[in-house]
Amino acid sequence: MTQLRPPHLRRIAAALAVGALTLVLAACGGGSSTSSGGGETSSGGGETSSGGGETHEVSFQLDWTPNTNHTGLYVAEKEGYYEEAGIKLKILPYSEAGADTIIGAGKANCGITFQENVPLAVAAGTNEIAVMTVVQHQVNALITKKDSKFKSPKDLTGGTYGGFGLPYEVPMVDQMIEYDGGKGEVKGVTLNTGAYEAVYNGAVDTSLAFRTWELIEAAERGIELNEFPVDEYGVPDFYNVMIACNDDWLKSDPEVAKAFIEATAKGYEFAVENPKEAGQILIDANPGVFPDENLVFASAEMLANEFYDDEEGNFGCQTQTRWEEGTDWLFEKGIITGSDGKPVSSAPELDTLYTTEYGPEACEGSA
Repeated sequence: MTQLRPPHLRRIAAALAVGALTLVLAACGGGSSTSSGGGETSSGGGETSSGGGETHEVSFQLDWTPNTNHTGLYVAEKEGYYEEAGIKLKILPYSEAGADTIIGAGKANCGITFQENVPLAVAAGTNEIAVMTVVQHQVNALITKKDSKFKSPKDLTGGTYGGFGLPYEVPMVDQMIEYDGGKGEVKGVTLNTGAYEAVYNGAVDTSLAFRTWELIEAAERGIELNEFPVDEYGVPDFYNVMIACNDDWLKSDPEVAKAFIEATAKGYEFAVENPKEAGQILIDANPGVFPDENLVFASAEMLANEFYDDEEGNFGCQTQTRWEEGTDWLFEKGIITGSDGKPVSSAPELDTLYTTEYGPEACEGSA
């Protein structure tokens, strides 16, 4: 296993620790975390900005070590978008407690989450709400070795899935197999960070990987894989990577929240137009984290070309339809559980899961 490979589903597992519940999904990254600050923070306080206005500190919890899913934050800081908005960003490094838990408890104002996480977190009692999407489409793909007998998802009927023991993994893989004409019935094996190498060396038949990181890294290593995008086989097109905030903080500081989210969106919009420059900003802001800089640039290019913007060319927008589809799927599979660990009797209300109130102006009117 190389230094750069991020255990994206382990990140998922760390992302949701509510009581005994440890859940959810992740994106890619590697290396050691950097931070422009640390500790418990709020947006209170009244520092004066260089422009003469009041500056508000906003704390942001990373889901993992810095990676291309976070590029817009570092761009917004480097290009002065936060300063212009009167925001002082404090990036909190990855914590085993999990971003959703930290956000929900008010230990961070906002942070990275995943659409799949939010219904699970909210049903379990976490006080967070999604405010903006980072990627518009499902980034996961089911992978098999190119030289294996598994040429299509249906071939994986009864096979072994190397994963992280999360409640939606096997149902997701089974659904893909059934959609492709097989019977599902995969056997889940919890391998955590060894899942990808287990596929590469034939110890398990398949796993889930991020197209924007693990699959690029595998190709650079000369590992040939079959990849089956999750949303092409009957699984909803989840937004995956998102930004969520503490709901109490949003209501107490709506103008600060709006300013922060708009400045962050501006950072990602820069990354769409200038992926190589944005990738370099990410690298420069995190010295020593990315020994393979080509992987960063390739990931930044793919995200800019395929995942950041919606079909109208707008960044950050969410729609009710996509939230309904994703939440209904999780509910129908019995994956959403309450604080007692039992499946809920009805899906969470959508207005408890996401809001468009603070999102980019370009998203106004999205349905």
